[in-house]
Amino acid sequence: MKILHTSDLHIGHSVSGIDRGEEYERFFEWFEGVANEKKPDCVIVAGDVFDVYFPSNEAIRQYYDFLLSLKNKTKKVIIIGGNHDSFKTLKAPKEILKYLDVVVVSGSEDDFCEFVEFDDFVVVAVSYLREGILKKYDDDIEKAIFKLYQEKLKEAKEKFSGKKVVTTAHFSVSGASLGDSERDIYVGNLEFVSKDVFEGYDYVALGHIHKPQKITENIIYSGSPLALSFKETYQKNIVFIEDDNIEFINVPKFREFASIKGSFKEVYEKISEMKDAFLEIVLDEIVDSEKLKLLKNGENHIVKITLPYVKEIKNFEVKKVTPEDIIKEIFNEKEIIEAFYEIKKEVEDEFGKVED
Repeated sequence: MKILHTSDLHIGHSVSGIDRGEEYERFFEWFEGVANEKKPDCVIVAGDVFDVYFPSNEAIRQYYDFLLSLKNKTKKVIIIGGNHDSFKTLKAPKEILKYLDVVVVSGSEDDFCEFVEFDDFVVVAVSYLREGILKKYDDDIEKAIFKLYQEKLKEAKEKFSGKKVVTTAHFSVSGASLGDSERDIYVGNLEFVSKDVFEGYDYVALGHIHKPQKITENIIYSGSPLALSFKETYQKNIVFIEDDNIEFINVPKFREFASIKGSFKEVYEKISEMKDAFLEIVLDEIVDSEKLKLLKNGENHIVKITLPYVKEIKNFEVKKVTPEDIIKEIFNEKEIIEAFYEIKKEVEDEFGKVED
């Protein structure tokens, strides 16, 4: 049994409008190389293939190119729908993708589970579970999830006697450490699902949580392969399973996410050493517009700049306050007040007098 497990690709993801298509291309190329080396029986993508319900044409093209790149690198690719995915988008090419040895379980009420057989194991591929699916099993959501997974396990053991049984899931399992940027999801009215629903399975390929981790020795989140926020600073992985051996494979960083704090000089020196990174900057001093332009004119992508918190304004009657009053109340530094007047003059020169 050889499985390459990933999840939460979020193809089409952008950062403050900045496209990440090139990163995805590089990741898919790297992933193809790993698949070629490991020669898995199957690749499992455990949900959230796309970042949004209605992905762009470019995101869909990258998805198809990724699947095509795995042709002849593995016997099957198993795709399950996640909470970010539209089951209609995934389901539309389902029959055509079979010719590429791709099995899609979209997550619709008539397409939420499929058995995929291999020489010595079978995958019970289960998508993200919407409430309408679970109500077929029990009105109590927790009981419904347990019944679904245990009934499918029993069916798999009867149909494929003697083979190991693997399953998939896309939700939060109790005891998991969140990765920060996951969208809160509930399976019915449950935020977390007990690991007990997987009792009897030989391996569980989880998706939804972006931080790679073991819930038990055989219940595992691969995590998202690319960082999706500045708080996802931990090492990204995909998971390779060979019989009872489990290997977390480090994914290279194709673009850095970095939070930089300090004075203008400290920040400017640090970012000048970094190329093509997503940056979140926290300055500990007020700077003028020219310095802000210098920060933004580099080769990096500055997503956010935070300036120091200013003190609360007190004892003003709003109707009598002018812009000059506010600036003088907040700042005592002469150069900052002079900078305000300089900016005001530039605005008035271009757009006319600024009325108080």
